[in-house]
Amino acid sequence: MRQSTTKQTGRAALVLAVLGLTLGLAGCKERPPGVYDVSVSEAYRRLLADKLVDMVYAKQCGILVHVTPVGMLDRQVTWKVHSSGREVVQFTALLSAVGEKQTKVEIRVPPAPGGGEMYDGAQFYKRPAFNQPLRPAVQEQVAAILEGRKFDVQRVGPGKDSVCNVQRGGLEMGRPFRVDD
Repeated sequence: MRQSTTKQTGRAALVLAVLGLTLGLAGCKERPPGVYDVSVSEAYRRLLADKLVDMVYAKQCGILVHVTPVGMLDRQVTWKVHSSGREVVQFTALLSAVGEKQTKVEIRVPPAPGGGEMYDGAQFYKRPAFNQPLRPAVQEQVAAILEGRKFDVQRVGPGKDSVCNVQRGGLEMGRPFRVDD
């Protein structure tokens, strides 16, 4: 009799655990990539206010760059990257409402003259601004801003630009290159 009661109690506990897990998972919907739990207005406000300092610090090469955000109200934020008074690259976050409190963000990087997109990892730059590929770093920075956390370079992966790796040393020693050196 005692063994039967123990088995029933164990089964009941197992059923309750499975039921709890099922109900818990039913309430959890995995967000599609590029969708964040903030309104379009809040996403726009946060992105426009950010000069991407953490991403620039982690991925900048040997030239000194300055990032300026420019926006179209609740539609997009473009970051223009300048060095030595010249624009070297820009990239844009296009915003669209998924719901009242969710925003989809699409990152756009301009095409490169020889095909692909600028800083896609297949381009050669004599004086690169960022370690390639750039897109994953931009996506991680945007995600960090909209999720309210710090930029995590580990989520981006290592850069593949050997010129950048060499020139970064000059920047770290306080002797940055100029884009037209």
